[in-house]
Amino acid sequence: MPTLKLSSIVCEVPEESDKDEIYLKFRDKKIWPQKGKYQQIDTDETLHIGLSIKIERTGTLKLDLWEYDLTSKDDHLGVFQLEITSLDPGRFTELLVRDEEGAERASYYINWEIRE
Repeated sequence: MPTLKLSSIVCEVPEESDKDEIYLKFRDKKIWPQKGKYQQIDTDETLHIGLSIKIERTGTLKLDLWEYDLTSKDDHLGVFQLEITSLDPGRFTELLVRDEEGAERASYYINWEIRE
């Protein structure tokens, strides 16, 4: 069965003026980071994800990017919509589709691949 591997996430512009505290959710469940509540990231930084998801068919896989806030509700920065058009091995990059209410500045992309 093919596997979708989330390789890394890159911050072009953080939502906050200092570092963002980010995490990923899939189907309303936090999947990354697996240890801790979030990972800090700043402009032009790359974080290793190293998470694999078994896939059985083509289609769109949606990953939500969130920014952790200690004193208020966490900010939904947007969605990575991974378009899986083939189960053949390959490497891909997807830009964040921003949530305009939650993220006016944030700019991120995620690197992922399909492995056999």
